[in-house]
Amino acid sequence: MAQSGTDEIQGAETESNPLTGSKSMRWFFVCMACLLLVIVAVGFAPSFYLPNVLLPELAATGKLTFPAYIVLHGVVLSLWYLLLFIQALLVTTKRVHIHRRLGIAGAALAAVLVPLSLFVVTRSVARSNLGALPVIGDYGLLVLFATLVTVGIRFRRKPEVHKRLMLIASISIAAPAIVRWPGAESALPFSFLVPQLTMFAAIIVHDIVALRRVHPATLWGVAAYLVVVGVCVPLAFSPLGQQLLKSLK
Repeated sequence: MAQSGTDEIQGAETESNPLTGSKSMRWFFVCMACLLLVIVAVGFAPSFYLPNVLLPELAATGKLTFPAYIVLHGVVLSLWYLLLFIQALLVTTKRVHIHRRLGIAGAALAAVLVPLSLFVVTRSVARSNLGALPVIGDYGLLVLFATLVTVGIRFRRKPEVHKRLMLIASISIAAPAIVRWPGAESALPFSFLVPQLTMFAAIIVHDIVALRRVHPATLWGVAAYLVVVGVCVPLAFSPLGQQLLKSLK
């Protein structure tokens, strides 16, 4: 099954032209990366980027002072989304040689981001009294992110595959930023599912317009996300999920 999927992706890549579609279509991935930057910036602005400006009274109490590992996680995560935007911009403006050099930094960031994020989520169970859904959901989506990025790096010389998997991977771990938007926390899990599914739908529409079909990398990536969410959400509300949460406290 895995080999069949690989052959399908490679075959589709051979048939398609990376520059297929209008100029506006070629800016799609830059726009999506920019959107993710905005989502992260707005979501974490009150607690991480601009606490003294947006929450001055709370910041003055010292409640928004974080341990060093959370600050490091915030910096690494911010760099990941910033690099995603820069990389998409470099490809769109045909500076592929710089894009490939920065790809090493991207791989290094991902290698640091995954274990660091797992550590932050685990420590946050006791520190912030998180519920089962954000904990189990974050675990599952981080595994998905690591898998998609690894496969994306494997297909780095297949630009149509590479850029889709990197974008889908980045969307999949944007949930913590999305749920920090005003009113989002009270509407879990729909508050992060709807925006993420909307972004995936945008990729599908882009594929249909630009390629006249949905690219196999998009299908596999979105399907993997649906499987992870389909497992993690019910698990979080099950007795097993509650027991797992208790074991982490």
